[in-house]
Amino acid sequence: MRQRGTVRERAGKNKFLFAALLAAASLGAAVAAGQGFEKPAIHIEDDCAEFAAAADGKIVYSVPHQKHVKKIEYRHDDIWVAEPNGSRKRVLDADKFAPAPPANNFVVDSFSWSPDSKRFVAEIHTETLSEDPEAPPNAIKAAALFDQDGNLIRVAGSKDGYIDNATSATWLADGQTVVYLANGGPWDIMRVRPSDGQTTRLYDGHSFEAVAWDAARNQAFVISDDLSVTRRRFLVRLDLVNETIGEVARVDRFEGSMSVSPSARKIGFFEDGDTIRVIDTATPGKLIEVHAGLGRFEWGAGENRVLLKRGPPEKSGDLVWVGIYDGNFTPILHGLDFHDFQIEPNGRFLVVSQVGRRELMVYPIG
Repeated sequence: MRQRGTVRERAGKNKFLFAALLAAASLGAAVAAGQGFEKPAIHIEDDCAEFAAAADGKIVYSVPHQKHVKKIEYRHDDIWVAEPNGSRKRVLDADKFAPAPPANNFVVDSFSWSPDSKRFVAEIHTETLSEDPEAPPNAIKAAALFDQDGNLIRVAGSKDGYIDNATSATWLADGQTVVYLANGGPWDIMRVRPSDGQTTRLYDGHSFEAVAWDAARNQAFVISDDLSVTRRRFLVRLDLVNETIGEVARVDRFEGSMSVSPSARKIGFFEDGDTIRVIDTATPGKLIEVHAGLGRFEWGAGENRVLLKRGPPEKSGDLVWVGIYDGNFTPILHGLDFHDFQIEPNGRFLVVSQVGRRELMVYPIG
């Protein structure tokens, strides 16, 4: 952020200095405005532990609170939804949703929105605590399904209404079906219909090294070495409704952090600790690589660049646009470090959380 101050003109003195300062300030403002990141459109001043942006501009986020019962300290996460105009509403009061006693943790690990922005998944872990330090905790990891107003969408046949032991759960485009990963890595892909609890293990028990959802099109892109008769590693497209399979391109090296572009035409991933490999599904044989360094990235709307948070994914870092075809690096937001970030699914705005108190700021992407 630019420093504010005053420059006092004294007759015949400091004219050149004043002119230089004014020119530098004007240039800085022009550069920042050109990036569209001079002032946030929305500033959420809560301490937001986890968040996710929906395609219609809403943001769901969790706010943690430390609680005490006798000598036991535990954590409850409330869930809030912010509208595109900046108004906010608490849609889940954790004290009412998971009342104590007994003392219990209710912690949100991640969120994801349905393609129509009417439902979301909160991946949670719960834990009933005891004053006895030797007593094993009753811990549950699960995916809880909610509508946009915070009402639990129960999974039929489930004791607590959740999908137990689910990872990376997401709604499909029909708004009636959820897919998720199970059984650690390599991953099994599961599909469940909450209304009747019908659960299916997809692809005849095949497991996958990495999975990136494209829920709006009812598909996923996976790295697999067990669907080809040649036993080679491939990027594969999966139709999650009809259970069809389509090989996209051979992959010789894969390090992780796979991401699908808004059109699903391009899939990027780290092929080693430094290089992002991009596969264009229209020309999968064309080699597209850019040296970017370690980090986590998401796609911009034009699909000719990705936004990279540099450094280990679990650490704070600065944000840089990386050109896929020209390799250009363009730092944003004055090179400041951020705890986390997300680009809205259509690539129109960016959400960042600050270091320390994790306030959210929303910027339009020009």
